[in-house]
Amino acid sequence: MKIIRKSSCRPEPHACVVIPVFKGMDLAGLWREFPALEFPARQKQMKGKIGEALVCHSLQEQRLFLLVGAGGAGSLPDARQWACRAMALLRENRVGKAWIYFTAPGPFPPDYLRTLVDHLHLNNYRFERYRKKKQKAVERIFLAAKAAAAFAGDARRTGAFRKRLALDATELRAREAVLEEVERVRDLVNEIPARVTPDSMAAAFAESARCHGLGLETWRRQQLEENGLNGLLAVGASSCCEPALLVLTYQPASFRRSVALVGKGITFDAGGLNLKPGNSMEEMKSDMAGAAAVLGVMNAVARLKLPVRVTALAPLAENLPGRRAYKPGDIITFANGKTVEIANTDAEGRLILADALIVAARRKPEMIIELSTLTGAIVTALGDSYAGLFCRNRRLCSGLLQAAETSGEFLWEMPLPPEYRESIVSKVADLKNANYNGGSSIKAGLFLSEFAGKAPFAHIDIAGTAFLSKPNSRLAAEGATGFGVRLLVQFLQDLAK
Repeated sequence: MKIIRKSSCRPEPHACVVIPVFKGMDLAGLWREFPALEFPARQKQMKGKIGEALVCHSLQEQRLFLLVGAGGAGSLPDARQWACRAMALLRENRVGKAWIYFTAPGPFPPDYLRTLVDHLHLNNYRFERYRKKKQKAVERIFLAAKAAAAFAGDARRTGAFRKRLALDATELRAREAVLEEVERVRDLVNEIPARVTPDSMAAAFAESARCHGLGLETWRRQQLEENGLNGLLAVGASSCCEPALLVLTYQPASFRRSVALVGKGITFDAGGLNLKPGNSMEEMKSDMAGAAAVLGVMNAVARLKLPVRVTALAPLAENLPGRRAYKPGDIITFANGKTVEIANTDAEGRLILADALIVAARRKPEMIIELSTLTGAIVTALGDSYAGLFCRNRRLCSGLLQAAETSGEFLWEMPLPPEYRESIVSKVADLKNANYNGGSSIKAGLFLSEFAGKAPFAHIDIAGTAFLSKPNSRLAAEGATGFGVRLLVQFLQDLAK
């Protein structure tokens, strides 16, 4: 979908027009401009509340109008919700091209239109690759505002409104590049398990490296054995598709900062010998959402040409039962010398991430950020709107929290208390991978920090935010969300400044 800012002050004839109705907005001016709206709008008694909507087919104007309750003018949470509502209505009415026409003078904060643009894009997405009957997607949206002269009586508000709608073509293209990568990640996570394996992920990483001039290292069984990456070898032992560690590198001509990103890539998680119940397996194709997200970030960073050196590591495996499956009671020795007792084969993600974190730390980046669909406990704690952030470094933590607020991919800081470490210690090895007796999200974060070396380290648990079982107030489609791409791109943009 293309979003284009129009300099003309009135929508073209016959075009569908979406008009956001803000709280406290004077509708008299709207009725003067579009008389056909007065009677239905009076009947509806719209007050600008989120969730309100009026669909009006006007024979007089020969166009479709959508009036959408937009909440507070300048409210970012309201912008996310009314964008979701507007896109759902456009798709329901099979609209291919529409104008969003601002008839209120604002004021709008600087981030308002960027937030709106992001959520218009996000809510145009549907995964319909396997459906015979597909819903029509919106192809173009034009952003326009009433002529500034209409507010000549209040020069201050006129100037503010003009400034807030001044989203130039360069910034729109940059948002489009990032959101195209979000869509690519959503397609990858939504794809059926038969088509997403360590082999197909390796092919996807190779394609990105070729298209964007990125460095790529592909470690399969032989290289994993040579480097002592025994977590990956154990978890992937029972799959017909051997495990892998993929390393993508973006290195611009000049840079001052370096970041390593690590994303969990369990392409399907059946639980291993600790087999999951059937209902718990339905969404386990999404257990590679962390690896997909770091791939999307690398593509976006290369397209935006950010002056930051970024390395992305994706450990990949399928966790299946079988004759060669690793077993509860096994002890794995990792490349940093630490031993881990296997208490539960369904706590496999931290084992493959430990390998990737060891490799990342050896490359001495300035900081390491890891994303993973790691624990069900984080879903219980934070639901589907917040990911858990586990980080002891205050500067890294505050940077990620700021990027979360700006991007709208929200984080909630969780503790990493050292006194909890005794819960992850085994009686027969240095550590154990499960059976922590409460606080499992926190203790899983403590487990990962044992392998991250001395660099500032942040663990982000995206188990609740990466894949939606049902739509929420900000995203109108269930399934993959692409969570993490906009967050980390924003963090890297801030870091580059």
